[in-house]
Amino acid sequence: MNFIKRFTSSFTTRGRTLAQVEKGMALANKNQSDKAIDIYSAVIASSETPRDVLAMAMFNRALAYTATNKPEEATLDLKAILAMPESFPKIKRSASDKLVRMQRKIKRESRASSSESLPSHDSLSGGDV
Repeated sequence: MNFIKRFTSSFTTRGRTLAQVEKGMALANKNQSDKAIDIYSAVIASSETPRDVLAMAMFNRALAYTATNKPEEATLDLKAILAMPESFPKIKRSASDKLVRMQRKIKRESRASSSESLPSHDSLSGGDV
């Protein structure tokens, strides 16, 4: 039954775009995030992509951007999902959670790098007192 369902869904736009998202997910799971990003980007760029599949592709692309250390791009995708007028509760909740975690991580890293670049008290006082 699953084969028949998968076979018949390959004839619909929704089925084809979902298959592309699944292909991107398989690549991401094999640590081929750049290739996954390309596939997600093609799904996102298509005017025929159903809105729920678009949201899934954007979320998965955000995850792939995160894996390739591109937090700015990931943030743009996550914010775009949250701005969608449609209600996709699971995707929007996941996007919101991921965005919060990313922002916390960026703040922690920013604080750590700024504290490393501050001169120590000893160097400010001229050393021996």
